[in-house]
Amino acid sequence: MKTTITSILLLLAVLVATPVSAQFEGQVQYRILNVDSGETEQTDLNMVFTSERIFIGSSSSLNVMSGLSTNGILVRNDEQDFVFNTAEDEAFKIAKYDIDRLVELMNRVSGKDENDEKQSFDWDNRVEETGRTQQLHGYRVNEFVLKEDSKDRYVSVWLSDEIKVNWGLLNDAWHTTGKKQLDQDLPVELIMNPNSFPLLIEGFNGDQRVFKAEALSVNSRDFDRSLTELSPNVNLLGLSDLMMSMFRQRR
Repeated sequence: MKTTITSILLLLAVLVATPVSAQFEGQVQYRILNVDSGETEQTDLNMVFTSERIFIGSSSSLNVMSGLSTNGILVRNDEQDFVFNTAEDEAFKIAKYDIDRLVELMNRVSGKDENDEKQSFDWDNRVEETGRTQQLHGYRVNEFVLKEDSKDRYVSVWLSDEIKVNWGLLNDAWHTTGKKQLDQDLPVELIMNPNSFPLLIEGFNGDQRVFKAEALSVNSRDFDRSLTELSPNVNLLGLSDLMMSMFRQRR
């Protein structure tokens, strides 16, 4: 379960280009607790949304791909690119098109068949709307349960249709490259969709909770919009620099 849940949450850090009404602009502070390994692992996420951009900052380093780790991702839908923070004054600026080409190249090197189609997710048998509701941070949320292969393992997802986010390039990246990189068939659309937003996700093994991702706060007023802007002091590296970094990692 740890791999499945971690993949789902990282996809919070790496996805729905459908235009939506009442676009949410604000800040959501998340805390992720994983105890499936026997020790509690904690990661804090700081997500800032504006009409054209998304910033996702993490207290832990996120491995995007070989040669690229980051503690902050800026998605610029207006510029059609991603900015990956790698140091206080350094970042990689990579266009969505270049990421697709890079992943295709990595697949060829690793021998992956890009034409392989994964079996579609079994929504009817694995996702259930329970009818349970509650209030979180002033928003009404509805519970959906994602069933794992083992009957004792399941994931509870609480979604609010009062928060609507345009995930933009992240959705494009998921559908063109993300699905091909993960072995599991994940119902990402349950969590990342233009009509609702997850405020609480919990993973259970029997009666024991082994995973929790919870929105600690939702702020749509006095949040820091500057996080979605680039500082002029940041040295921006490009695709060629990233490829050199990947080459050094493989040596």
